[in-house]
Amino acid sequence: MRTTSAELLLICVLAAAALLAPDALQVGPASGSAGTNCIPRERDALLSFKHGITSDPLGVLASWHKEECCQWRGVKCSNRTGHVLRLHLRNLHADTYTSDEEIMGVYTRDTALVGQISSSLLSMDRLVHLDLSMNYLNGSSGRMPEFLGSLTRLRYLNLSGIPFSGRVPPQLGNLSNLQHLDLSCQFCNEYMYSRDISWVARIPKLQYLGMNSVNLSTIVDWPYVVNIIPSLKALDLGFCSLPTSKQSLPHINLTKLEKLDLSSNIFAHPMAQSWFWNLTGLQHLYLANTQQYGQAPDALAHVTSLQVLDLSYNRNMGTMTTSFKNLCNLRILDLSYCQIGGNIKDIIGRMPQCPLNKLHELHLRSNNITGIMPSEIGMLGNLTILVLRDNNLNGPVPSEIGMLCNLTTMDLRGNFLNGDFTE
Repeated sequence: MRTTSAELLLICVLAAAALLAPDALQVGPASGSAGTNCIPRERDALLSFKHGITSDPLGVLASWHKEECCQWRGVKCSNRTGHVLRLHLRNLHADTYTSDEEIMGVYTRDTALVGQISSSLLSMDRLVHLDLSMNYLNGSSGRMPEFLGSLTRLRYLNLSGIPFSGRVPPQLGNLSNLQHLDLSCQFCNEYMYSRDISWVARIPKLQYLGMNSVNLSTIVDWPYVVNIIPSLKALDLGFCSLPTSKQSLPHINLTKLEKLDLSSNIFAHPMAQSWFWNLTGLQHLYLANTQQYGQAPDALAHVTSLQVLDLSYNRNMGTMTTSFKNLCNLRILDLSYCQIGGNIKDIIGRMPQCPLNKLHELHLRSNNITGIMPSEIGMLGNLTILVLRDNNLNGPVPSEIGMLCNLTTMDLRGNFLNGDFTE
């Protein structure tokens, strides 16, 4: 039988794919990988891990008794070698709750795995993905295990929401292949700390770093450390008690950084003196409650990729001088509780002035904004949320408000408005 050129091409493509991806995951049911033989020592390692679990209220590990561990829930194996590549046991039920009380009171009590992380994981030396997040796996010591730094093939490590205490083990710096590292625990009652994060610079491929609520209060050189990692795309250091952002970096390497969250730190200095305004590729910037004062610098006009800017709860920003006119991609702007002064007409005139205005949410609650709402408000045609509550606005609401045909929420309470709304 003759083989056509198309069939030959298909054969070559499949052969190349097999060579390039020797550890590809077996396509199988959601509960695990099918058609592969379990490596006996790795099966024993998983059973040892299960032995360290003292409570499993939802039966997540109920399938962990069959002979083929590649078919166990949360386990993914290579379709060629049978080695375990992924262990994904995130408590997904925690994602369905939003308030702090619900998160702490529901997922930890009713849905989380409880116990400790067994060192038996070291037997799975091909593991590239480990997600144990939103569980109570802090063990009797409450400390994050140092042996995790020996899983050197890991590319993804998510331990967020596990209420560890004590020092972040610097051995994590040995995970030189990591692309994603999340140690955040924003709603935990116990907190970790670190007095030196230089180990982060030893992870050259890192794209996401989450250390939300890890105490970094003694680390002044943190921007210099993260600036060594040009691959970073997202950095979450909110609630870290960082002492300052008033550094001067001679050269910015973070050209790929798209998301920066520094919310609720203690930068008690002028906002314009922060180093991050030169990150021109940012798309999301969260600076809520950072105790900065004054206005953002003129350099903000060059961050044209910005989509979300949250400056809320910085209570001493003063009279509005910042211009957002060039930020044509801006979707959400939150300036609530900033004690911003100025006339509402001038402030609306500083909003993005683009042919395709993308601004969806404008939050200006609890400021010192005065004046009569201008007709120019109608030019922000894509607004879905407009909050002007608790200011000093007076006079009628302009009929041009009716041009905001996408508006779903408008809050004007706590002002001195009068007159009627027209259709």
